[in-house]
Amino acid sequence: MSSISRPFACKDGSIVPISLTVSPIADASGAIVGASKIARGISERLRAQEQREILLREMDHRVKNLFAIASSIVKLSASAAETPAALASIVSDRLGALARAHALTMLTSGGRSAQVSTSLHTLVNAILAPYRHVADEHPRFAITGIDIPVPAAMITPLSLLLHEFATNAAKHGSLSAAAGSIEIDCANRDGKVLIQWREVGGPAPVATEEEGFGSRLVRVAASQLGQVERNWDPAGVTIEVTLDGERFSA
Repeated sequence: MSSISRPFACKDGSIVPISLTVSPIADASGAIVGASKIARGISERLRAQEQREILLREMDHRVKNLFAIASSIVKLSASAAETPAALASIVSDRLGALARAHALTMLTSGGRSAQVSTSLHTLVNAILAPYRHVADEHPRFAITGIDIPVPAAMITPLSLLLHEFATNAAKHGSLSAAAGSIEIDCANRDGKVLIQWREVGGPAPVATEEEGFGSRLVRVAASQLGQVERNWDPAGVTIEVTLDGERFSA
């Protein structure tokens, strides 16, 4: 008996992957007189395999980002801590905020999306909370403009976008500098919801045409929401996210 995987052409011309098993057929004397063939469709299996690979790649990407964020949090906190105990407290608080932001972005899984209720400002605050300085330092970010409810279906892709922006800012942008900050303005214009992300006080951004997994993640998340435009201004990266306003009222 042998088994192979191969594409199969249906009568309507469509191609589907199948697993073909061939077994010998013997007569009473043991002589091979024929063969039996069993074809099984494996489209679902291949789709499940592809989904597992995507999830594993996203998990690997997120884990690396979390390590980068944790390193950034430690570096930023060290400048504000006078003692090891104070540093431990500040880092613990910021990692706790990071965990809360992660929990907020995951509330749409497990069939519970209908129970989620949050606003645009709350979501942005949750994502950026781990980067907030202690009270006696300048703010690391400011949120202005309209604050509207975010539908459950939009929380995950929008959180992915904001999380990726914040991670890049912590690695290479304004959040990598002690005096850097982010300005986020939310507006409603011509039936569209606009989120403008502006980084100030960081190193001059370097544009790249290379598309890593993070860039592809942004592109996929943006395709579910609307449009994302980046401007590599020497003073700091600006990003404008344009969302369909009707989706917020659905």
